Amino acid sequence: MPDDVALVELLHRDLRNVTWPEPEAIRATARRRSRRSAALAAVSVVVVAALTATLVDRGGAPPPPAGAVDGPGEIVAEAMLEPADIPVPTGERLSETGLDEPVRVDDLLQVCAGEQGRPAEEPRSRYSRSQTLMEPPTEPATTVGSVLTQEVYRMEPGAAGRFVTDLEGTVVACGAWRTTRQAYTERGMVGAEVVHRWYVAASGFAGDQALLLRHEASVPPDQATGRPPGYAPLYEDRLVVRVGDLVTVLIPSGRLRTDLPQGQVPEARVTEEQVRQMARVAAERMCVAANPGC
Repeated sequence: MPDDVALVELLHRDLRNVTWPEPEAIRATARRRSRRSAALAAVSVVVVAALTATLVDRGGAPPPPAGAVDGPGEIVAEAMLEPADIPVPTGERLSETGLDEPVRVDDLLQVCAGEQGRPAEEPRSRYSRSQTLMEPPTEPATTVGSVLTQEVYRMEPGAAGRFVTDLEGTVVACGAWRTTRQAYTERGMVGAEVVHRWYVAASGFAGDQALLLRHEASVPPDQATGRPPGYAPLYEDRLVVRVGDLVTVLIPSGRLRTDLPQGQVPEARVTEEQVRQMARVAAERMCVAANPGC
């Protein structure tokens, strides 16, 4: 069972204004991570080159490294969505690459999976590339949020298809997950039941496999007063698309969200069809790096 405070924070991550770090601070973090990944890759190249030279000197061909997989490696930048593919204006783009990263869709869904007896450990990717597209800067300058986060993972042959199928099973198992946690009310802190519901809102609309996952979380009214304990319902969408051995996870936010109820709709709201079309473009772009290709 996760820590009470952690779950409450997860429940409210989209229910309050988030203060983002300044873009330069985010860029610095991304550069540090990219340098670590690049350094690891450089060391790997040097070690492999030295091993190859030694084996050649001995007159034999080098054996393949343990666990090596034939096929493409690092995910090229051309496999990612471009700002022009997004149906709302965007600002700065932050990106990084990784090795052996967990394939993450929804951290809270993963907690539920463990409690339902399903695998609670995310599978690992061979390579990954991520990007965050920020909101355009405003005048006067203020802190800005994100418009879209995209992760693309390269998985072992056959693992990507199994991952999407298993994800559907986890969503079914977490169709109505209830937890009891402390909540703020007009009577102070009281025990409240949090109801989480995940479901597949759409499927099969892009690539080899595609899911539009919707998460709804709510706190029923206070039994003593009949009124909600001060928490508006939480709504979140994620799109998961597979092309060959690649899986992308798209997390819309800000003006790109279509999952908000009436009364919480941002200006210039996009339609769900526009978001699905964006997922189809993401699948087309992944074709240049997928194995097998499109």
